[in-house]
Amino acid sequence: MTAPTAPSHPHQVRADLVLLGGRVRTGLGPSADLPELQAVAVNGRRIAAVGTRAEAHTWDTSDATIVELGDATITAGFVDAHVHPLSGAESRHRALMLHECESVAEVAERIAAFAADLGPDEWVRGFGLSFDLFVGEEPTNEPFAEAFGGRPGYLLLFDGHSVIASPRALELAGIDGPRDFGNNSSIECDANGVPTGYLIESDAELLVTDLYPRMPFADRVAAVGDKLAEFAASGYTSLHQMNMEEGDIEVLRALEEAGDLPVRVRVSPLWRASEPWAETLRRMIDLQGVGGRRWQIEGVKFMLDGSIDNGSAWLFEADTRGGGLEPYWVPSELFTQTIHALAANGVPSATHAIGDRAVEFVLDTVASIPEQHRGVTHRIEHIETIPDHLVPRFAELGVPASMQPIHAFTQRPDGCDMWTTLLGRGSERAAHGWRVADLDAAGAIVALGSDWPVEEFDARRVFAANVTRRRHGSDRPAVDAHQALSPERTLVAITHGPWASIDRPSDGVIAPGAIADLAVFRDDPLSAAPERFAESEVLLTVVNGTVSHRVP
Repeated sequence: MTAPTAPSHPHQVRADLVLLGGRVRTGLGPSADLPELQAVAVNGRRIAAVGTRAEAHTWDTSDATIVELGDATITAGFVDAHVHPLSGAESRHRALMLHECESVAEVAERIAAFAADLGPDEWVRGFGLSFDLFVGEEPTNEPFAEAFGGRPGYLLLFDGHSVIASPRALELAGIDGPRDFGNNSSIECDANGVPTGYLIESDAELLVTDLYPRMPFADRVAAVGDKLAEFAASGYTSLHQMNMEEGDIEVLRALEEAGDLPVRVRVSPLWRASEPWAETLRRMIDLQGVGGRRWQIEGVKFMLDGSIDNGSAWLFEADTRGGGLEPYWVPSELFTQTIHALAANGVPSATHAIGDRAVEFVLDTVASIPEQHRGVTHRIEHIETIPDHLVPRFAELGVPASMQPIHAFTQRPDGCDMWTTLLGRGSERAAHGWRVADLDAAGAIVALGSDWPVEEFDARRVFAANVTRRRHGSDRPAVDAHQALSPERTLVAITHGPWASIDRPSDGVIAPGAIADLAVFRDDPLSAAPERFAESEVLLTVVNGTVSHRVP
């Protein structure tokens, strides 16, 4: 893509919306970011022109809204390439947040205090429980049983792939012993076969979590609407939702009956390994293209493996506890068959693959797609550890890397976190975590995301974290600082990269003809200190050519 230039006949530019700022960061590279570019013209849903303030005076703005933004910076809208906004808005409502707890005793105290205002049969739900509290031992519900006070409840561990269920929740779910789910999901039991409350992966988790009563529909619509507005207010214009729960379509339709969504939502339903194959294939194909003005179902999400922290990631070699040697999809050949079937029907995919063996398996699967069916892109999500020989294959096969470097901050400087402990302190695979810079340098499409509600979602903080490899506000040292991207490359990875990863390479930039999704920041993401940009005011977001968020 070439740098934008002034139109040969400036008077032919007709604008519905004109933004006038201090600078325009086109996302097309330093050569395109000329200092005199300070104006963007929008016509309908597309960018009509990019130019100087002097050129803006020559545009036809007779029917335009002109927004004066002073010295602010205009960029393409930020995109969260991996997020769960609808389910997160519901699940985190009136729930206990445990991310900052540093001991099991502190967690128990927080549970007891939270439960004190609840009735004897009301659920207690906690989120963000750190695995690091259990290094060297198995997570169980024993330290928390008294705090639950006989109530049903569960604590979702940080990875989102494990829960600790209360004794009462186990009873309600009818969980009284181990079960064979046909994959790496499990009900953990003690030496006597009695469940400990620790449930690994979705087939086991859902036995408990599905018992929690759903939020009333009207409340859910309101919660989702509020959360989407928060995303827009942090600089996002588009979200790639990596799951679809029952009722999501109805919620999105209800929101659009009341007005436009503040951000785009691209929904990729999750295909679980345990679902009936032929029926699910038909359903996934039929869902493609269902949508509204700013939301659409597109693609399918898979989970080929689980989490390093709970031993369910698929690794080349066993973790330090002997786990990590099997995928979630069993037999794994069924996953390959499924991707091939979707490719034959023109359906893209996004596969959760955290362990090195899982990543390789997805790459091998994409490589084996017949030539005549290679019309859509198949992404890999997370990619927490990979060896050197897998890095160049992403670009060679055209497989985008959808990554959340903010997850890397679970690692501790002393290596005593669960992730490092299970991979092996000092091991090569533990040193090869979240290789964002290596993949970018190798020519892969990198698309950044937050994975909210597992992690914080703020667009500015995700941007800053990728530049510094540190959590905003933390005094811990950078995690693998050599994997940081420059601000210029980070801007590409959070604007253009996500669009390129879904076969829209002409969007996510500021250039004539590109989709008119824009963000305006008080500070310049390319020149401001990352710590400052992480708190920069978002003055404006524009979605589909219409102002979606604006500071009064």
